[in-house]
Amino acid sequence: MSQPQFGKLMPNLDQQSTKLLNLTVLRRIDPFVEEILITAAHVAFYEFNIDLSQWSRKDVEGSLFVVKRNTQPRFQFIVMNRRNTDNLVENLLGDFEYEVQDKYLLYRNASQEINGIWFYDAGELDEVANLFSRILTAYSKVPQKSKVTSAKGEFDELEAVSTMAIMDGPLEPSSSTAANAAYVPDAFS
Repeated sequence: MSQPQFGKLMPNLDQQSTKLLNLTVLRRIDPFVEEILITAAHVAFYEFNIDLSQWSRKDVEGSLFVVKRNTQPRFQFIVMNRRNTDNLVENLLGDFEYEVQDKYLLYRNASQEINGIWFYDAGELDEVANLFSRILTAYSKVPQKSKVTSAKGEFDELEAVSTMAIMDGPLEPSSSTAANAAYVPDAFS
């Protein structure tokens, strides 16, 4: 008598169910996550050492989620790290700068660290870069509340930007498509 063959159990989830499940997991990490704006299935991270002028791989790899939060900072991206328990979280507003080169999205964060995100799927890279552009463009058009007249003082929040203003905004072209990811772009020098 032969034993039944058991394969990997794969849940039969539609796209909406998968998004809801991902949102539930992200809210365990950050209860202020309101909405997932876009997802990239697989990315890997690299950091640039300015002193040595070289890239090295970070211990961060997994799915990337660009999220809208219901508090400041309003937009972030989160990588659910498959390599260890430390997920990567970056704020998209403030001093965030980025450009696209080949299959990489290079960025400088508020701490002035230069990092590169390698995308398995080039289409996802383009979609994420376009969303970053829309968020940063919409954000730069929002005036800050006056600190003189506000009772909140030094920690005033910026005006909220609606998701629809970001999603319906014009697509901005990618900055660069140079194939050499081993150099630091002029924008980050």
